[in-house]
Amino acid sequence: MSLVQVGRGITATRLHVERDGAGEPLLWITGFAISSEIFSPVIPLYAGQFDCIRYDNRGAGRSPAPWRLTSIPELAGDAVRLLDALGLDSAHAYGLSMGGMVAQEVALRFPDRVRALILGGTTHGGPRAVLPSPRIAAALTRGAAPAAVRAELVGRALFSDDFRRREPELVRHYLELLARDRVSGRGLVSHLTASACHDTRSRLGRIVSPTLVLHGEQDTLTPVVNARLLAAAVPDATLAVLPGTGHAYLLEQPAKACRVFSSWLGARSPVAPGPPLSGLAARSEPLTRHLGLQVGMLRTARSLTSGPSRP
Repeated sequence: MSLVQVGRGITATRLHVERDGAGEPLLWITGFAISSEIFSPVIPLYAGQFDCIRYDNRGAGRSPAPWRLTSIPELAGDAVRLLDALGLDSAHAYGLSMGGMVAQEVALRFPDRVRALILGGTTHGGPRAVLPSPRIAAALTRGAAPAAVRAELVGRALFSDDFRRREPELVRHYLELLARDRVSGRGLVSHLTASACHDTRSRLGRIVSPTLVLHGEQDTLTPVVNARLLAAAVPDATLAVLPGTGHAYLLEQPAKACRVFSSWLGARSPVAPGPPLSGLAARSEPLTRHLGLQVGMLRTARSLTSGPSRP
């Protein structure tokens, strides 16, 4: 599928979208500054049961970079405007890594558009989230390193040590997928700023969608304690940790991850979307989305003065 126009006015953008399968709509929301092509190895596992919709966030992959900085709330608005463009009232939302941040905002701002919510390898963000180790953070910011060295460092951040030893060719293939459609400097800065200003910690109790929190046990990029924090805070949440897997659990154990998801969803089906926002929450949503970065900064500052998160 080609680029799809979403939104209107100065917030409008075009998103690269691909669609496979048939059944209940399943919206795949990808991670930080990468193409949704990373989902291509696992889509066949889901396409027999679901209408799988995957797209590149604005500023990443094959979607144009924004002329201004974006925010996680704006990316959530893109996801919902994409459903509008495709004629879909609601969908299951599967967000991975930064895409999980976007999925949280979709569920909070547009509960009537979300059926089941799947949060994979993600965090509530803000200063109370558990950050990667300094070694991993330093590895990912070594932009001047040779390509081979950077690939090695990214592989360590995404995959478990055991998987890298057992499947070196598969790791190489996945890293090649990640390297396709490289993000521009403008898109990279935009996603970095959006992620840094994301903080849903104080609002997770408002999520009404049944939620599956999926995480790799050996995730060093987003430590697994973040999954426990999410599962403890979202009212109807189930935590599933895949043993022996890293941040890219979906690629390390695709069949098992699919079985966990299918079993969890099957036990709850049919899942209806939640009620729409009403009152002041509904009236203020467009404004807080438009001011997503500023509001995110305020929430982050407030988190600094509140009590610690408890897994």
